[in-house]
This record gives sequence, C-alpha cells and structure tokens, in this order.
Amino acid sequence: MSRSKGVAVWAAVAGVAALAGTLVVGGVVLASAEDDGRDGWVREPAGAKAPARAGGDPSRDTVAAELAAAATAAGLTPDAPSPAEEGELADCIADWTGDGPADDGRLAALETALEERGWQVTARHGEPVPAVALTSGSWRLEFTNGGLVDKLSLVATRSGRTCDEAFRRAEATRVPRG
Repeated sequence: MSRSKGVAVWAAVAGVAALAGTLVVGGVVLASAEDDGRDGWVREPAGAKAPARAGGDPSRDTVAAELAAAATAAGLTPDAPSPAEEGELADCIADWTGDGPADDGRLAALETALEERGWQVTARHGEPVPAVALTSGSWRLEFTNGGLVDKLSLVATRSGRTCDEAFRRAEATRVPRG
C-alpha cells in the first residue's frame, strides 16, 4: 500500500472513530450504535429497509465495484483513484473517495444505491461529521462526509479472523504521524 493511501484509509477509519468516540479494531466499530447518546451513533432497527444479502460474502473486488457503482448512481464524482491495497490487507479494505463533500440529496441517493446493492444501514452519526454505518456479509462500511479531509469517504473493512489479525499487525507496526 502506498504511504499516502495508507494514511488516508487509516485517517478515515481512525478519524471517524475518534470523532464518534468509538473503539475501532480492524476498522470494525466495537462500541457504536448500542451506546446511543454517549458517542453520537444512533442504531437503526434491524432489517428496517433492505433484505439481507443473498449469495454469501462478497469479495473485495465486488465490494469495491459496489462502492464505485453506488457513488456513480448517486451522481458523485471520484477523486483521483488510489492504488489498490497490497500485502495481507489486500482482501480486507475497499474504499472510494469523492472529490469533495456531497450535498444532502446525493448522500441520500448514495445510501439508497448501497441498499439496492444489498447493504444494510446499521447506525447513523450526526454532527460534527455526518456518518452512516452499513453491513454486507462480513463487510462493514462507514461513509463520512466532510471531516478532516473535507471529502466524502467510503471505507469498507472485512471482519473475520484473517483480516482482524492483519489489521492488528498493521496497527502494531504503523509509524505514528507527527
């Protein structure tokens, strides 16, 4: 993974966690919507909108394609593409970044496009940086609008033993910024 992409992905995952006051391991929010009111996340009722994904767990390539297709369907413009993740995290992260923050109408269209592709909204976070958490199989997606990099950012991380261990190793060996 290129250093700039690594910083952007970790900043997006860690930034959302820091703003929301949650604990993130492997990009998966461990203390989120169940803690309504303490960290700003509001849990969505189970199965409120979209049926669960049929056909098993999607691959990293499928998830990346879904993120890009949903963003395109919502009328969003991508920022310069990032190099693909490499190494043991290659199958654990899929991301998409817009060229700036999106307006409310496009955010709603993005959420609808993701739901049409089998993603389910699990929680929402309001101000200061709006975010939505979704799931699809073993994938967890958070999209944030604005924030530290003032862009729309979609970062999907896969959970499971292999990816959870890879995220732990990557975090343990990551060089602190500053």
